[in-house]
Amino acid sequence: MSITLIDSRSTALTVTWPATEGALRYILEYRSTKTEDFTLLSEKLGQTQARKKNLTPSHHYFFRVAAVVNDTIGSWMTHAEAFITLSNEMEETSMAAPKVTHAGSNQALLISWTKTEEAAGYELAMRENEGGAEWIIIAPSITGTEVKKKNLVSKFGYQFRVRPNGRPNDTPYSPLSDAAVAKGLSQGIEQFFRCLDDGTLVRSGLPTPVPLADALGGKEFVLLYASAHWCPPCRQFTPQLASWYKMNRKEVEVVFLSCDHDSNGFKSYFATHPWMAVDYDDDARDKIMGAIKVSGIPRLVVLSGSTGRIIEDNAVGKPFDLNRWRSLNT
Repeated sequence: MSITLIDSRSTALTVTWPATEGALRYILEYRSTKTEDFTLLSEKLGQTQARKKNLTPSHHYFFRVAAVVNDTIGSWMTHAEAFITLSNEMEETSMAAPKVTHAGSNQALLISWTKTEEAAGYELAMRENEGGAEWIIIAPSITGTEVKKKNLVSKFGYQFRVRPNGRPNDTPYSPLSDAAVAKGLSQGIEQFFRCLDDGTLVRSGLPTPVPLADALGGKEFVLLYASAHWCPPCRQFTPQLASWYKMNRKEVEVVFLSCDHDSNGFKSYFATHPWMAVDYDDDARDKIMGAIKVSGIPRLVVLSGSTGRIIEDNAVGKPFDLNRWRSLNT
């Protein structure tokens, strides 16, 4: 095991190291290759990543770290080759750090960056935000400036960096992004829909059911929409909801609870809907409507995607305001 370099700037280096079981803290020291003695950087580090600033451009440095377990200092861990800071000229060619946001889908993140003139494409690298984890290239050549990365299951989150293609091989990567944890299906939402026959929802136009995690995982809010084709107020309200939903589907998902009189009525009405639904023949449809006490329609119940609790008992006739729902979700 050794210390790994995860970012180099002209005046700073960011390093990481594997976690030691039972460590209460870490002691980190560094030195320039021009000196023999190490200088203390910190003796109270509670994490396995650190950034040393105020270094000299184009200089070589060594780091060493020791874990403190039960007040006993362990052996030093270091690295074989010196880490090098960028020159000022190289740093000027570096792109800005990518931005990472939640993609609004199960265990996925959206990574975006600023376009660089004359770039033939972009190379994107990722690392798990865990001690000692190294970079892996996940896309050697991306033509756009945004990518969605799926299946990000680590509870520690991930960091990303990017650089342009079509440049010299020594073109540096951007600084690393802030660490981000991808959202999955919360236990609260999973519990709320535990009565589903086979753990799936349906979407109009799709030939097969959608697993609950794929349908609702990563959503900030889940809206339960009790409605029916025979209800004139419902037919008036549905296009308004659909128009808003199409602009906000990254943050929200709507689940239709049909109050139609038969499956044919459900199918013809649901064919006009852009969201998910509990299948008409699934007993969960009646169970969920009973749980939220549907006594009149249209009814739009807002659930917190992180906890599954009801934060708006009926949003029909009220502004669709994400910020207000966020304030109620605290």
